[in-house]
Amino acid sequence: MEPQLNSTDLWLLVVTLVLILVAAVLAVAETSITRMSRARAAALQEQQRRGAERLVRIVDNLERDLNAVYLSVNVVQVVQSALVGVLAGRLFGSLGVAIGVVLNVMVLFTIAEAAPKTWALQHTDRAALMTAGLVEWIPGLVVRWPARLLIGVANVILPGKGLKKGPFVTEEEILALAVEAAEAAVIEKSERELIESIIDFGDTVAREVMVPRPDMVAVDREMSVSETVELSIERGLARLPVLGDNADDVVGVVNVKDAVRAEREGGGPGASSM
Repeated sequence: MEPQLNSTDLWLLVVTLVLILVAAVLAVAETSITRMSRARAAALQEQQRRGAERLVRIVDNLERDLNAVYLSVNVVQVVQSALVGVLAGRLFGSLGVAIGVVLNVMVLFTIAEAAPKTWALQHTDRAALMTAGLVEWIPGLVVRWPARLLIGVANVILPGKGLKKGPFVTEEEILALAVEAAEAAVIEKSERELIESIIDFGDTVAREVMVPRPDMVAVDREMSVSETVELSIERGLARLPVLGDNADDVVGVVNVKDAVRAEREGGGPGASSM
């Protein structure tokens, strides 16, 4: 016997299809907004693109609006999945749950996840501008406070003081995005290396770049320019501290470029001594 659709089943089907469409739009918004930088949003605003002002406000308050989007996605997907299960159970009986799960996974992944997110990655600017109003209006007004409440509950449950803001992107995720962007020729290899060096520099502690006091190379303020240049070449240093009465009396720093220029000019003030 073929499954028959009554008015209730048709209503459930329509609501389910609408929720799948909403999930797809939210997936586009989530992907495009997370890939939008402040600089790019400002550039779109300078071009007077429609929706750019909203986009700038969203990027400036990313954790606030993005949390609302995440919560909206979860709510839509959970409700849609429940409706699919109910509808499949009404149509197919005992096998309805299994059929509903399979159909829901296939449809939701294809239509509401993979396809819209791929499109958003390919057209980030257009997708972000199109969904900026949705991100700022519907999630912001409807689920912003519930999102903050749930994050606060999570921070209470987790050990420690919790986090006041979120979500956050880890260094590993940033590096992975940089590698993927370089492989896809979105950014240059030198730009990827620059991103990696910036992150590495942030993890550098002072003792890794400091020079111990006994190893410090300095010049006396009475030392001639020629002697200073020779010392810098011998030690391979570009700048040297200039000492006064003792090692604690640092009166300045001499740049070897300036010392070489003074030596070439010859006879200028300070050419005979520092």
